[in-house]
Amino acid sequence: MSKSKPGFWKELKRRGVPRVLAMYAATAFIIMEAVDIMLPRLGLPDWTVTFVIILLIVGLPVAIVLSWVFDITPQGVIKTGPAEDVEQSGETGEARRRKLRLSDGVIAVLLVVVATLVFPKIFGNQDSRLRKKMPVQISIAVMPFKNMTGDTLYNLWQGGMQNLLITSLSNSEELSVRQFETMNSLVNGKADLNYAGLTPSLAGEMARKVEANTVISGNLHKSGAKVRITANIMNTETEEVYKSYELESLKEAELFDLADSLSLILRNFLEISNMKQKQPFFDATQIFTNSPEAYKYYLQGIDCHSRLDYVCASSFYNKAIQVDTNFVSAMMQLAFCCADQQLASQSHYWAYEAYERIERLPHDMQIKVHVVKSVADKLPLQQLDYARQYLVLHPYSTYMAYMVGWINFNLERWEESVEGFENNFNLLKKMDAYSWPWTYILLGGAYHNLGSHKKEQKVFEEGQGFWPEHKSTFDYWQAICAVSEGDSVKAAYHLDELRKVLEQRGWPEGNILAWYAGVYGKGKSFELAEDYFREARSLRPEDYHLNYEFAQFLISNDLNLEEGMELITPVAEKYPENASYLYTYGLGLFKQGEYQKASEVLSQSWYNDPYYDHKVFRLINELKIILNKN
Repeated sequence: MSKSKPGFWKELKRRGVPRVLAMYAATAFIIMEAVDIMLPRLGLPDWTVTFVIILLIVGLPVAIVLSWVFDITPQGVIKTGPAEDVEQSGETGEARRRKLRLSDGVIAVLLVVVATLVFPKIFGNQDSRLRKKMPVQISIAVMPFKNMTGDTLYNLWQGGMQNLLITSLSNSEELSVRQFETMNSLVNGKADLNYAGLTPSLAGEMARKVEANTVISGNLHKSGAKVRITANIMNTETEEVYKSYELESLKEAELFDLADSLSLILRNFLEISNMKQKQPFFDATQIFTNSPEAYKYYLQGIDCHSRLDYVCASSFYNKAIQVDTNFVSAMMQLAFCCADQQLASQSHYWAYEAYERIERLPHDMQIKVHVVKSVADKLPLQQLDYARQYLVLHPYSTYMAYMVGWINFNLERWEESVEGFENNFNLLKKMDAYSWPWTYILLGGAYHNLGSHKKEQKVFEEGQGFWPEHKSTFDYWQAICAVSEGDSVKAAYHLDELRKVLEQRGWPEGNILAWYAGVYGKGKSFELAEDYFREARSLRPEDYHLNYEFAQFLISNDLNLEEGMELITPVAEKYPENASYLYTYGLGLFKQGEYQKASEVLSQSWYNDPYYDHKVFRLINELKIILNKN
């Protein structure tokens, strides 16, 4: 009587398929981790990582088939026989299970490696964030300066210069300086050592003994009446000199002044270097100023700007520029900050103030200035070209990755915009960080215009999680997404959440209803939008901004041109500096066939807007064609 065939799972185990799957999965995971780290550092494009992942996925079914068909034995690779052959050989399943195979050891090693890689990803997130926020203080060992003048009278300045620098640097809260007595005992403890024999290796060795990561050393020279002091800042571990200074005077009596000047220069450089070390982002370190105070103001401005507090940010940027009148980075950020507040003339002024100082900057910073000037000049294609040039030099610039997404968004190139913003996200995720609110809002908007509402919703949810203080903004956009999908339940939920926040802020009912109207208008539910607009206007009939929003809704959607123009005309006349009001008025004139007047109004809107506006650009060009024909 023939024996029944083993079950499918038993047959899989007999052929070693689960074992191969485990080895393949663990090896694939390790390879993916390795290529994710190594390939970008080798300068290879992002698609190479994706290509390797695809190859690994394709290889999985191949590995399964091969493990089913073949077996690796001491005699080599052979075709796996049927279960009956194994039974006839007399080797029972229990006997086989008791044998420890080489593959068992390989799997164990692979699992240990995978666990090592996975553990920090699951449990180490919060700790890694805390480590990034921990102050990394520069610790300094100042060595005696060498007397290279040939005049023993200057021997006094060897320890004197050291003491003066230690005293000056010790007054900094940013720096940790080893005191004179500590260094003096170290140097004097070296038998038969004179200051001239203090080599970089010996200086590094002494610095390591006092746990200092930075060494300052220097020389005194004299030529005729001219006295020169040189100072070097060296990395203790690598013994690399990464900054040198040289000061000279024609009078010996000015040595004290030289010492004071040198201590100030060194202190400023080291304080700024220490603050840069604490910055988790590459872009915050690409700053050129000799003033720690200005740099502190700049960082405070960046913090306010990231929270969308433009008034606070402008204040700090201005303070930074007052301290350092050539602080180009602060000028560029202030240009954007003014533009975000619709202060077009001020934005243009600061962009050109930065541009006037472009020759003083290194090449990469010059490209950055060109980006900002292109924004002020409303040349998005030029701006995009400069942004990409910068990313070639600095592919880890989250700032410029965002710029690429933002420029393409303004050009209504939705797929390219998504690519830029997603690149910004990916770079920040590698640093265990997240982007500022506008990235989530604009990326969600780009997905909305592509009709990718699930991705849109996910982006807004992430943004709200990272920026809970902007909950009302994200609820607003999530409600629009829900209306667009036809999900009335989800839309009602987000509108209720929006109402709670706005009521807590003391908003009047008319303004809350206007936000409801905006949600349904952008979600293309025009009847509900119009009902909410009319209800809001019944409560606030003299609200100029509400009248503008209703007019914009009626005119742009071709719902009621006459009523829309009745609403927008007095608003545009009262606020001729507002670019958005003028655009809606100009659009209405265009639809009424008043082309010449529409051209004048839209040109003024273009001039008043600090940023490039694609819809205004298109309409102005369309009017030029019409007017040229006439």
